Amino acid sequence: MSDALRRILAVDFGDSRTGLAATDWTGSITVPLPRIDERDPDALVRAIAEVVADRETQVVVLGVPLTVDGVVGDRARRTLAFRDKLVKGLPCPVETVDESHSTDEAHERLKQGGLKASKRKQLADSIAALVILERFRSQRR
Repeated sequence: MSDALRRILAVDFGDSRTGLAATDWTGSITVPLPRIDERDPDALVRAIAEVVADRETQVVVLGVPLTVDGVVGDRARRTLAFRDKLVKGLPCPVETVDESHSTDEAHERLKQGGLKASKRKQLADSIAALVILERFRSQRR
């Protein structure tokens, strides 16, 4: 990965809701993006490819939910199968990062921000993607 890598899109893959977060054009600010409500993996790849094109993304970071022991469990296997679809459907590299507890962290951040439970549920997937993006960036430092 190049040090000039600035345009990153993070994906918090879910069976029915997928959260997205990205860096701005300069790579200095991370922002949550609207989640994608899509159950069909091929349609989801196409929707993510549109975001990649619109944002001129240089790399996609997919969160993989490892177990507490760092093992690839059932959920992580489904996510890695989705990664294979992303690799085939996107014009940029796809990296992975451990996303363990990112959704819990997202809910806690939103709770600390004073949001009610119903609003937190709407935003949690994209905030989890933001956590994934932050983890990826901190690992690269």
